[in-house]
Amino acid sequence: MLNSLSPTCFEMTLPSRSLILKYEGEDELAFQVSGDNWDCLSVPKNRHVPKALPDRSALLFKPVFRLISLAFLGLAPAGLGTLVLAPLAALWALALAVSQPLSRENAIRLAIVWALAVGLLALAVPLSKLFLARIA
Repeated sequence: MLNSLSPTCFEMTLPSRSLILKYEGEDELAFQVSGDNWDCLSVPKNRHVPKALPDRSALLFKPVFRLISLAFLGLAPAGLGTLVLAPLAALWALALAVSQPLSRENAIRLAIVWALAVGLLALAVPLSKLFLARIA
């Protein structure tokens, strides 16, 4: 297909004038630029502030997720660490929810923390019972 095109076809697709734009000025909403033939073009500024990385609202839950990860590690010694840390993480997340209004993302984080805490406790209680039965 490309070989069948004549060189004049390519010349027709190339612009006949330069693509250099000259800055003419700006206002609150747009920049004004012009080309070689004095055609004026208005380019909107679109000044949207992107979300900060990492999301600042996610930083509120950072200690809670750290507690949940430590609760997961607390399963190793017969679930005893999980029995302390999982409820602590769930209560900390609940305190964050009560102290300030939650965005949708933070509500999802709260639900994840609660689900992880319940799941870890469901694993830790039988492990602890087995450990206590073994030593008694």
